[in-house]
Amino acid sequence: MGVAVRVFGHRGACGYLPENTMESFEHAFELGAEAIEFDVVMTHDGVPVIRHDRDLTHTTDIQKHSFLSNLVDELKAEDVAQLRAIERYPDGRTDSATHDGKYHIPTLSEVVNHPGFDGRHLIIELKYGKHFQDAGLDSVQALKSVLDGAKLVERGVKVTIECFEFAVLRRAKEIIGGIAEYVFLSAPDMLPEGYSELEDDLLQEIAENFEGLSVAIPMVLHGDLVARAKAKGLYIFTYTARVETAEGDWRVWFERLVSTGVDGIFTDQPDLLAEVVAALP
Repeated sequence: MGVAVRVFGHRGACGYLPENTMESFEHAFELGAEAIEFDVVMTHDGVPVIRHDRDLTHTTDIQKHSFLSNLVDELKAEDVAQLRAIERYPDGRTDSATHDGKYHIPTLSEVVNHPGFDGRHLIIELKYGKHFQDAGLDSVQALKSVLDGAKLVERGVKVTIECFEFAVLRRAKEIIGGIAEYVFLSAPDMLPEGYSELEDDLLQEIAENFEGLSVAIPMVLHGDLVARAKAKGLYIFTYTARVETAEGDWRVWFERLVSTGVDGIFTDQPDLLAEVVAALP
């Protein structure tokens, strides 16, 4: 089957531990992930921290505190530092929920400079870039500042930056430059007006600006998007493989995702996907 598909830990190993925590990231690598993916948002005082949502209600214990807002960009970094992570899906991931309240919310600097990630691959998703920019919070410059100080080359750290916002990602590439690779994120409900799929003209524009493309699973299950993207010189990833949303038997489902020919798959259970990949001829 050629080169094996790469296994990426989605928000760490969030099938097992609360998402976007240092403990989840470390566990993902322990379980065989070749890279970890995590999300960057901004505090009110301009510190990039690791959360998926602006609203911290679903992934932190913020309701136990008396802050005037639940939105990360209306809180200071010192406020976020008081919070602890909780499981997003406590009913479905009861084991993970037993860790509620144990783990702090990392800053971007903490993750990127972690010595345990020397020689590793970090996939950084910029969230809400235009919103933050409009609010005077420049997440691209903040990311550049952290990466510039992290001695990535000396430490052997590979960085990929991804974003759903084309203009934000293009600006990131212009400002941050060649110390990272750049992957455009897409989903069926986020295509430009008038498009029902990533047609060749869109792929050409992506290829002229970035190195890769990452798309929701339904976009690679049917049609020839994978082949067309690769023909444009793009590598292509898909998200998210998780046991809980598998169509039928999870192992067969994971095998089907691998068979699409994508270069990498984001997964909540990196050990299980790695097991499937290793077992394929």
